[in-house]
Order: sequence, then C-alpha cells, then structure tokens
Amino acid sequence: MIWCKGGNVRNIMRKILISLPILLLVLVFGGLAVNSMAYTKQVEAAFPPLGEFITVDGGRIHYVSEGEAPDGVATIVLIHGASGNLRDMTQTLVPALAPATRVIAFDRPGHGWSERTMLADIPNPAVQARVIHDALAAMGVTKPVILGHSWGGAVATAYALEFPDEISGLLVMSGATHPWPGGVAWYHGVVQTPVIGSFFLHTLLVPIGKPMLEPGVVGNFKPNVPPADYVNKIGLPLLLRPAEFAANSADTSNLKTYLAAQSQRYGEITTPTIIITGNADHTVSPKIHSYALHQQIAGSELIKLKGVGHMPHYADTPVVVDALMRLARGEAVKSGETVIAATP
Repeated sequence: MIWCKGGNVRNIMRKILISLPILLLVLVFGGLAVNSMAYTKQVEAAFPPLGEFITVDGGRIHYVSEGEAPDGVATIVLIHGASGNLRDMTQTLVPALAPATRVIAFDRPGHGWSERTMLADIPNPAVQARVIHDALAAMGVTKPVILGHSWGGAVATAYALEFPDEISGLLVMSGATHPWPGGVAWYHGVVQTPVIGSFFLHTLLVPIGKPMLEPGVVGNFKPNVPPADYVNKIGLPLLLRPAEFAANSADTSNLKTYLAAQSQRYGEITTPTIIITGNADHTVSPKIHSYALHQQIAGSELIKLKGVGHMPHYADTPVVVDALMRLARGEAVKSGETVIAATP
C-alpha cells in the first residue's frame, strides 16, 4: 500500500480542480468542432450543386445555365450578393428569363459551390469580375448583359470598367458601389483576427449563426415579406460552412476599401446602364450607392421602386425582367429617372 502525506493529497486535489475547467473547455469546444464538421456534411447533402462546373483561374466555378439566346438577343449573366449563392437567382430571375434568352447564374468565388480560385486579392470585386469573365470566355459567351445584386453590384460595375468592349448592358440592382460611413457587422472583425478567427469559424459559428439566419432574411427584405421557407429555398445554411463564411467575411470586410478607388472611375462607363433600387432599402443605402452611381454614369436609367427594400427581384420581378430584356435586345435605355410603384 502506498501512503500519501496530507500535503501531497491536497496538492493532487488542487491540480485536479485546476485541470477540470480546462478539460471541460476542451470537451466543449471539441464537441463544437465535431458539430461544425457534421453540419457541413449535412447541409452539403441537403443543398447539392444545381448546375455545372468550369475550371478557370485555378478553381472550379459553379454555374446554372438555362435557355438559348436567339439572334440579336444577348445572354444575361446574374451575380448574387453577399451571404448568398446562385440559388437566390434561380428562384425568380432564371425561370422568368430562360424562355426569352440564355441566362447564366454564377456562384461567386468561395460562395455556394464555387472554389475561391488561385488568384491573389480575390476579395477585390475587379478580380471576381475577371473570374466571371474568364468563365464566360471559356464557355464561348460573348458580350453578355451583366446583372449584379448588392455585393454583386460591385462586381458588375467592375466588369463594365475592366471589359468595356465585352459587355452589352449593365444592370446594377440594389448594388453596393460606393464607400459608406461606418463599418461592418461585429463578427467579421472576429473572423478576420488571426487564430481567433479560425477558432470561431470551426466552433462557435454554427450555434451563433443558425438562429441569426431567419431574422437576417427578414431584415434584408424589410419592408417586404420574404417568400415562405426562403432560407431553405436558397440554401442559406451553406453560408455557415467555415470556408464559405471566411470568404464572405473577407469580401465584406474589404469591400469599402476597394470601392473607395473603384467608385472614382464610374464616369468611364459607357455601357448602356440601368440601375434599380428600392427606395426603402435599409441594407444598401439608395442615396449613397444607386443615386450616386446614376449621377456618375452618363445616360443611365434609374428605376426607383416605391416601398421596396433590398430585394427587387422578389418584390417586383417583372420590372427587373423587363429592364434586363431591354438591355439584351439592345434597346436604348430611358436616360433619366423612373419611379415605379411596387407590384402588390
């Protein structure tokens, strides 16, 4: 039998008590990491790719292509915004446009099922515009009409700046196009912090993020009401995969800096341009972005939708489709401002 003196027993107990909280933390966060991996597998099975892949710039890019472009009508390309993927476009614009022309919706690099690619500075909208341009070129698509929604508006305007002779029309819908006062959501700062960001992404993101998905959608559509089950219809849970959330965070955190330079060049755009915004958009300020862009692009058409928030392609799909088809057919834009009441 081994005997321990009282002091030794107390030392052992003290070490055990000190170690218990550490052990519990390891078990808790280890469980959260396992939960994150299981969640990723679950949502990827629930929301698989809808379309095809093309490899450009060192990464596979996911896209959906429907319809055929008749003679004299351009192909229409749809670019989604932050925190989203191409499914947002397949719910409304893709089926509405496909009977009239070819329509292609892309997952931006790092979003949905698209890889981030090997290009440096991929959070730059101009670099993402290059990826989409290279994908279209590889697909044999020439002079498309480009629509960019929200964050995608920065990509669409960059496309018109970088490839002015290879675009037939530009439609910026609720686009983020200019630097804005203030910063971004708190969690982007956490994600962008070395070590802490990776820890957050792989442990706390899912339990914190899941309850925020539905309220985030409601706020994004405000004052309009989102479609039933919108979260699942667009595969929004894919956003909470660590790699996609990191890509989205990098895009969002750096956008203001890129736009400070890019917005100085909008006067160079000569592409026929239509700008659509809801006058009740509380996500991307119409005044800071859409109205300012309209002033910079000579001859552009500005459509203000009364009572519409950040999602015109749901609140008034026919207006967006009409604008896209006018551009695709090469019709002259209605220079100036048009105000349209939202469809009931």
